[in-house]
This record gives sequence, C-alpha cells and structure tokens, in this order.
Amino acid sequence: MAFKTRVDNEKCSGCEECLEVCTAEVFEIRAGKAAVVRPDDCVGCESCIEICKEEAVTIDGTRVEMSDTCLSLLKDIL
Repeated sequence: MAFKTRVDNEKCSGCEECLEVCTAEVFEIRAGKAAVVRPDDCVGCESCIEICKEEAVTIDGTRVEMSDTCLSLLKDIL
C-alpha cells in the first residue's frame, strides 16, 4: 500500500521531531523545514503526525480500502 506523506511548510517549525520518531527515515531537514525525501519508505504508522505539535504532517492512504463486494458482505453480517 502506498502512503502519501506531506509536510505543510507554512506550519513546520523545523523542530526535527518527525525525523527522530520516523524509523523509516522518510524525512530530512531542507532549508530549515522537514521535507519528505523517501516517500516510498513510509509505513503509515502515523508517529510523525502524533509527534508534530504544529500539525504540519499529514499521511493519506492509511485506511483500508474495501471492494464493493467486501463491503456488501460485511454489511450483511454487521
């Protein structure tokens, strides 16, 4: 599954907390701000989101997507 990790440079303070918490080394500091440099390495754990006080980091694609068939089967049993 691919995750889309982004940093809002308007909000980022360059504190480097996301770099320290990211075990996949997705981020680097560039021009004093966090930058996503290895987006394909993101595992979607959301640790960077939790640690960011400025709410500058977002990750899309962390939710499981189900087919219409799967959804209809779950609807019948739930």
